[in-house]
Amino acid sequence: MIRIPLIPLMFALFLAPLQVFAHGQLNAAELEKRFTNTTQHCRKEKDKSTCTTFFAPDGTIKRRMHADGVEREGTWNVDKEKDLICITWKGKTKALCFSAYRNQDGTVAMYKKGKLLSTVMTFFPGNVENL
Repeated sequence: MIRIPLIPLMFALFLAPLQVFAHGQLNAAELEKRFTNTTQHCRKEKDKSTCTTFFAPDGTIKRRMHADGVEREGTWNVDKEKDLICITWKGKTKALCFSAYRNQDGTVAMYKKGKLLSTVMTFFPGNVENL
């Protein structure tokens, strides 16, 4: 009869997948450093559509969807008390605020109220796609 220790087995089954899920939440200072003056390729999780977004140092944001080329602009800021990144799209009055988590593969998972809404796949310094 083979005996498997219970504690290591429980770790492997229940805790190990959490390590793959997220490496750690970005705090306000990390959000500002990671997002300011960067171009990002992102994926909306609802429909797996992809986009490119530029977070300008002046607090403006521009996004272009890859499938249809539709562009959107607005403003962004970091909520320093809650460690959230917030975006207000032009024509909207309410900001969308996200908590951001580093994944072990280098991507950043963006959550709103505990639900994964998008993933930032890559970051590039500056406005490399002239948004």
